[in-house]
Amino acid sequence: MEFRALYPEELEAWLDHVTHVFSASRQYFSNHWHNDPWKDAQGIRVAVDDSTIVSTVRVFIRKMFFHGEPISVGGIGEVSTRPEYRKRGLATQLLKDSIQFMENHDIAISMLHGGQRIYSVEGWESVPRYYAKKTFLGKKQQEWNIRPVNFQDTDEIAQLASLYHTYSRKFNGTFVRDDMAYWRDWVKTESPQAWVAERDGVIEGYISVRGRNGQLGVKEFAASEELFAQNGATDFFEVLLSDIIAQMDAEKLEVEYPAPIADGFNAPKVETYGSTMYRVIQPDMFPPNMRQELSDTLPDLLHSQSETLKQDIQSHHIFWPTDGF
Repeated sequence: MEFRALYPEELEAWLDHVTHVFSASRQYFSNHWHNDPWKDAQGIRVAVDDSTIVSTVRVFIRKMFFHGEPISVGGIGEVSTRPEYRKRGLATQLLKDSIQFMENHDIAISMLHGGQRIYSVEGWESVPRYYAKKTFLGKKQQEWNIRPVNFQDTDEIAQLASLYHTYSRKFNGTFVRDDMAYWRDWVKTESPQAWVAERDGVIEGYISVRGRNGQLGVKEFAASEELFAQNGATDFFEVLLSDIIAQMDAEKLEVEYPAPIADGFNAPKVETYGSTMYRVIQPDMFPPNMRQELSDTLPDLLHSQSETLKQDIQSHHIFWPTDGF
C-alpha cells in the first residue's frame, strides 16, 4: 500500500473513486475541484494499491474568521475508502498524512463536518452549531427591490463580497472569500438561489436559500452595517424572507437558519445541526494576541467573540452551507 499525494494525471481516477464511494454525483466532486481557486493536488492524500486509488482524504485550503481576524484553515473532506478496503486503518493513516501536510503548509487550524470517533482519536474536537426554525408568512413589501442575484455582473458581485466581508467577520468559522473567482464559480454553483435587496441602486443585503421537504433553508445571509445596527438586522431578515416566500407563491414556510443571525435564539425551535470539529494544527500561526486564548477549549473560543464584535447572543459560531465541502 502506497500513501502519498495525488498525481495531477490521476484526477479522473480520483473522481471515479469518490463517485464510487459516495452517493453524490461525479459533477458535484468535479465542481468542488474546478471551482476552487485554492485547489492543490498535494492536498489530496491517497492510498494506492496496485495502481488503484482505494482510500482518500482531501484538504481544502481556506481562511476563516476567528475573533474578527482571518486565520488559515485546512478543511478535511471527501474521506472515503472502498468498501472492500475498510477496517484496515487506511483513513486513519491518511488523516495523519493530512495533518503533516497542514503542518508543512503553515495552516493554523483544521475543521471538518462529522462526528465519527476516528476524528476525535486524531485530535479533532466537536463544536455544535445551532439552528433556528421559525415560520414566516409570505408578504410583498415596497422598501427594497428583492430579486435574484446577477452573477454575471462584476459590480454586483463586488458589492456582495463587501457585504459578506463586513458581516461574516462578526462570527467564527465563516470562510474568508478574498478571491473573486470563488464568487464567480464556487458561490454561483453552490448557491444558485441567491437574492439581493436593492434600494436606490445600492445592494443593502442578500440571502441564499434552498427548498427542501417543504421548508426553506438559509445557506448564507449578509446585511449592511447600517441595517445591522438596527437590532442585528432582524427586521430586515424577516422582511427579506417574507418577500421571497411571496415571490415563490407560498402562503407561509418554515425556515431553518443559523441561530446566531437575526436573533434566532428567540425562535420557537432551536436545535443543534450535526457538529463541526476543529483541531489546532499550528498555534504559532494564530495572531499573537490570540495565542494565549488557545489554552481555553475550542468550543468556548468559537462560541465567544472579541469585545469589538461581540453581540448579545449565545453563540458566534457559524458555518455557511454555501462553503460546504
